[in-house]
Amino acid sequence: MDRMLNVLALAASLVALAQPATAAQFKDRNQCLARAEALPDFAYEEAKLWEKAGGGTDAKVCQASALLLRGDWKPAAEAIEALAPALAKEPAMVRANLWGRAGLAWQNAGEPKRAEAAYGKAVEILPDDPQLRLDRAVALAQQQRWWDVVADLDAALAKNPRLAEGYLLRAEAHRKLAQDHDALLDVARALEAQPENAEAHLLRGTLKADKGDLAGARADWTRARQLGGNGTTAKQATDNLNALDLAEERAKKRG
Repeated sequence: MDRMLNVLALAASLVALAQPATAAQFKDRNQCLARAEALPDFAYEEAKLWEKAGGGTDAKVCQASALLLRGDWKPAAEAIEALAPALAKEPAMVRANLWGRAGLAWQNAGEPKRAEAAYGKAVEILPDDPQLRLDRAVALAQQQRWWDVVADLDAALAKNPRLAEGYLLRAEAHRKLAQDHDALLDVARALEAQPENAEAHLLRGTLKADKGDLAGARADWTRARQLGGNGTTAKQATDNLNALDLAEERAKKRG
């Protein structure tokens, strides 16, 4: 009997979670944002009702977050940016976070220039935040603005020397700028922070191949394939290894 009551209680709680909340259920922004994290589709509609009931800017923030969480990238970015004037008196961390979210949304929408602009607003608010610098560097890399990528990552890594992703992206930028020595140093730092980073092994293998160290390249690409699972990094490592095998086979035939 107790077990049956527990099952019924669980079922009732799941039904309650799945039902659209009334506007009165949201007492503040945080409550609505928590709902958006769990069920963004429901939260978006509920936040619209909350806005009509007097939720104001908090309701709009929740709507924008729900759009972001359900992957409506362009509408989310536009909604967040439209909120900026109304949030001018919010704490710096809140404003920077929202601009960062706008940057993420524009990036996922395939708009790197608009992503860069949004991240730029966030960096203006919190210039010493390493994650915001890294995020903007990613948008800059999509535009192949490698010197600007290096500048942002220099600032990010000065604040967080354990940011493996930052070293890896800066290594790629250095490679694009024909600064292979600096690229190898950055890959080494990335692997020091994350020894099993498949992308770092893939890039280090490429840098070694560029220098003619084919045995070293093979070792790194093999490790990248082992660590990469079924992802694109493992596939690229496999393609590189196959190309290396083919080149060596042709060299033997010529010899």
